[in-house]
Amino acid sequence: MRQDYCIENEILEEFLRENRAEVLGMLLEEFDVKRYERTLRAEGREEGIREGVEIGIEQGIRCMVEVLQEAGQTKDFVTKKVAEKYSLPETEAQQKLLRYWK
Repeated sequence: MRQDYCIENEILEEFLRENRAEVLGMLLEEFDVKRYERTLRAEGREEGIREGVEIGIEQGIRCMVEVLQEAGQTKDFVTKKVAEKYSLPETEAQQKLLRYWK
């Protein structure tokens, strides 16, 4: 790592020793804990929303397959409907069908 190289070869050692207080002060001023925490929460919410949408879509596909199967539809028909409804390639819709067809 370059950081280790610099430390081992004393590249910044003198500068850091002479300006330690100023460097620490700059780092502390620049780092905003509340902003950092807000960013983490926002990222967590976004990830949670994405996961929720994925789970909802998967549940929708499962229900669609089960209902159409119970209604007596063929596997080909259900595959095409799943692909159409969820904008999936037919091969992916077929995989979903195989997962949920009872």
